[in-house]
Amino acid sequence: MFIDTLKNIVITLVTILIFISAVELISPNNKMKKYIQFVLGLILVTVILNPILQFISNGDKSVLDGIQTYEKVFSQNENKVNLDNTNTFENDKDKGDARKKAFIENFNKNCDNLLKSQYKNMTFKSEIDCDVNFTDITLNVKKLKIGVGEDKINKIKKIVINKTVESSTKEENKEYTEIINFVSSELNIPKEKIEVYNSEE
Repeated sequence: MFIDTLKNIVITLVTILIFISAVELISPNNKMKKYIQFVLGLILVTVILNPILQFISNGDKSVLDGIQTYEKVFSQNENKVNLDNTNTFENDKDKGDARKKAFIENFNKNCDNLLKSQYKNMTFKSEIDCDVNFTDITLNVKKLKIGVGEDKINKIKKIVINKTVESSTKEENKEYTEIINFVSSELNIPKEKIEVYNSEE
């Protein structure tokens, strides 16, 4: 679907550029030429902006459709689990606990992936403590702990002469502050609820 849309945009743009070039070639060299170029420029801008405006106007619909699809798949998977394991869930509380556990596991995994994409040479282990209300789709974060380590593949030990423990700690704290700021801005979690520690110690 996306590839077809992109293909149509490129075809339309190339067609308009050929049309504009042809009109400029046959237009007379007089005072009218600048007005013709102005009109052709407006046409080109319209053609370029049209797909962007369509995407913006349909953006909300796409997001809502995505959420509805996710809910549908989630409910189908939940029903399948219920059919396969009738003895596992005895009441609504157990179902809520299972949903919360699955949500937390997904959140931790997504948080790790987000950090890994930003800090390539590090490994992360996120643990969120939160309350989830699936009825209102709200999340109350109590604490987000993030363990930070160095990637074993990319780990290169440097030999530094006269480096004190204090300067090493300062660099580490600065790095952790940067991680806290990044997570806070990306996930909209207050900084005071984020705790970063060295997982290798």
